[in-house]
Amino acid sequence: MDHEEAKVRSELATGVTNVAYDLMVVLTNKLEGIAAMEEYKLDADAANDTAVRAVFERIEHRDREGIEELRGLLIEHLQRIQIR
Repeated sequence: MDHEEAKVRSELATGVTNVAYDLMVVLTNKLEGIAAMEEYKLDADAANDTAVRAVFERIEHRDREGIEELRGLLIEHLQRIQIR
């Protein structure tokens, strides 16, 4: 069985599109990254390093924007599944 056939079988078996699954995985990774970023900001605070803290804040802000975008796409894909 090749890769494409496995993807089709997976989608048929679970009822979840591979795209929805991919969105969920990327969203999960982003959320885990933000959780880690909180720890890194605490480390920067403990070191009194405002420059590093500011960089972490900017990165976290961009990640949160990406999360909102991913969340919206995931909801759209999951709603399509329910309609079928």
